[in-house]
Amino acid sequence: MTEAFRTLTRRLQVKLAALLASNVTGAEHLLKLAADGRAPAALLLERAVKDKLLASKPVNVNERIAQLTKGVAEPSGDIQKLIDERRSNFNAAKASAARGEKIFTLNCQPCHQIDGAGNVVGPQLDGVGGRGLTTMVSLRDGDVQSGLFRREEGEAIVLANSVGKEISIPKKDIVERRASTTSLMPENFGEIISPQDFNDLIAFLLAHGPKPTK
Repeated sequence: MTEAFRTLTRRLQVKLAALLASNVTGAEHLLKLAADGRAPAALLLERAVKDKLLASKPVNVNERIAQLTKGVAEPSGDIQKLIDERRSNFNAAKASAARGEKIFTLNCQPCHQIDGAGNVVGPQLDGVGGRGLTTMVSLRDGDVQSGLFRREEGEAIVLANSVGKEISIPKKDIVERRASTTSLMPENFGEIISPQDFNDLIAFLLAHGPKPTK
C-alpha cells in the first residue's frame, strides 16, 4: 500500500484514498498511513476523501484530520480555474459539433444522456440540464456508499454510482444519509479532454439547446 501511494499519480492517489475511506477499517488504515508519513496527509483534505472519512466515522476523525493536516494547504481551485479558462477560450468558428459528438460518446456518455443516447447517471443533457449532487449513505456494517439518488423502491433506495451501475440499499441498513458537495464528475477531465476536443464538445452541446415549444 505504501508503495502504491509513492508511485501513483495524484489522481489515482485520491481514488485509492477514497476507496480506503469508504469503510471504518479502511479509514483507520488511511489515517495511520498519513500519520506514519506513508501516505500524503494532503489527501485527507480532498473532498472526495474527506467526505467518506467523515461518513465512516473512525474515532476522533475531525481532530485527527486537523492534526495531520496542520500547515497543509487546502486543495486549490484548479478545476474552477480550468472551467473558466476553457469557457473564455471557446471559439465557435474553430469548433466542430461533429467531432464534439465523438468526444461526448467517448467521455461523457457513460454518465450523461442526450437525444436518448447514453446513461442518466449525471444530469440528462437534452437542453443541458443542471448539476446533480452526490448522496452519501453510511451503513450499519461501517461501509459508505455514494452515488446519485435515483428513486425509492419500497424499503430500499437506489443510487447510481460513477460507472452507471445502480445500487439498491435497504433502508433498514442505513445509519445516515446526506448530500455531498462532491460530484461524480471526474476531476481529471482537463487531462482527458484537450482544449480543442473541449471546444468541439461545447459546440456539440450548444447545438442541443432546449427543444422549441409547440
